[in-house]
Amino acid sequence: MPTIKNIQQKYFSKISPSDLEILISYVIKKPKEFILTHPKFSVNSDRGTVINKLICRRLKKEPLAYITGHKEFYGLDFKVNKNVLIPRPETEQIVELAMKNLSSAIQRNEKIIIADIGTGSGNIIISMAKWLKKSKLPITNYQLLASDISSKVLLLARKNAKIHKVDKKIKFLQGDLLEPLTKTIKKEKLKIQNSKFKIQITANLPYLSKKIYASTPADVKKYEPKNALYSSEKGLGHYKNLFGQINFLITNYRLPITLFLEFSPEQKNRLAKLIENYFPQSKIKFSRDLSGKWRTCEIGITPKN
Repeated sequence: MPTIKNIQQKYFSKISPSDLEILISYVIKKPKEFILTHPKFSVNSDRGTVINKLICRRLKKEPLAYITGHKEFYGLDFKVNKNVLIPRPETEQIVELAMKNLSSAIQRNEKIIIADIGTGSGNIIISMAKWLKKSKLPITNYQLLASDISSKVLLLARKNAKIHKVDKKIKFLQGDLLEPLTKTIKKEKLKIQNSKFKIQITANLPYLSKKIYASTPADVKKYEPKNALYSSEKGLGHYKNLFGQINFLITNYRLPITLFLEFSPEQKNRLAKLIENYFPQSKIKFSRDLSGKWRTCEIGITPKN
């Protein structure tokens, strides 16, 4: 039977050591540290065959997250499949900013509707739900909602919520962007208005322009869903639609809204102009990611008196 070291030597020049460690670890069900400290560990033929098949998939540029069905985000393990975008580390910044805003609002005894639009695997809303659960802030002060247009995507998000034991805290809604949220608010109009709710929205919508999408690596373009990446109007089509729906919400229900979104660095100036067109009285704050690139935007929108 081959050892871990034998397998590493066989594929040394074909696949990166870190990718190989992840695949071996996944198949033999041992932590990555085990791979490093037990090079003489024997791998039986069945597992060896599986490892070889997974390596062949990786050599064809299939993302590791789709091969293993898992991706870590904000310290949590999420199930992923080819129906959803693979969570990126830079998106953790949205969670950080949103939770900071939530903490301040809830401590001021404000009531918050927390809505994650285009939830995908549920990584953003579930991360926030886990944080809220640990924080022991009064649950009566907030509601958690997540929307996606795809029933297959919502099925996966619900599974992830159940795995992390927050499925009873999040209401998953199917529909286009804010439409499910608007319907929910319409049903609960008096309750929400009398309670003086505020809304916090997180949105990591498709934002790649045609040009940027065309230049993405093969593992992205070939395997990840295009409808989770590409957007019209130089990448801002989905956000333009979202802003229109937010405008409707503010006009009809007069609820203060704080929006956190992710975008592509080269879109900053055009995004700023788009926000100003829709929400001229809003407060806008852009933030850079860890690599120094513009990545997230916080928009505070207060209804006119």
